[in-house]
Amino acid sequence: MKTKVCKECNKTKETTQFSKRAASPDGLQPKCKQCNSKDNHKFRIENPEHHGQWQRTNAEQHVRNVSRYRRADKSSKIYSITAPDGGVYIGMTQTHIAVRMLEHRAHFRRGKVILPKLHESFKKFGIENHKVDLVLELEGI
Repeated sequence: MKTKVCKECNKTKETTQFSKRAASPDGLQPKCKQCNSKDNHKFRIENPEHHGQWQRTNAEQHVRNVSRYRRADKSSKIYSITAPDGGVYIGMTQTHIAVRMLEHRAHFRRGKVILPKLHESFKKFGIENHKVDLVLELEGI
């Protein structure tokens, strides 16, 4: 087990706790994932417009990034969205469930009605009051 000292928190951690960085002599970031996450969160709070502005300015790169991110997880997932009244929508995706839910939310907000019954439920109960569960994950399908 290899270890490394984080330049931010000064704790010795396993190298698996550091993200990759080709420019570093050891091939790893100087800060651990936890410290990087805290820094990234702080930056997003202090600069709320930065991400959206970057996406608009670098639209082609953003599309490539999203495409690469979506291709990274090839397992098929069957998930459910349960309404407060017990109604259930069953869906399937090859993306991460969180990404798929972002798509559902975006379609609902934009009024792009692809799934009318689900959108009716979002409108009636509020999208935040629906429960999302992973039902089944199928590797390599």
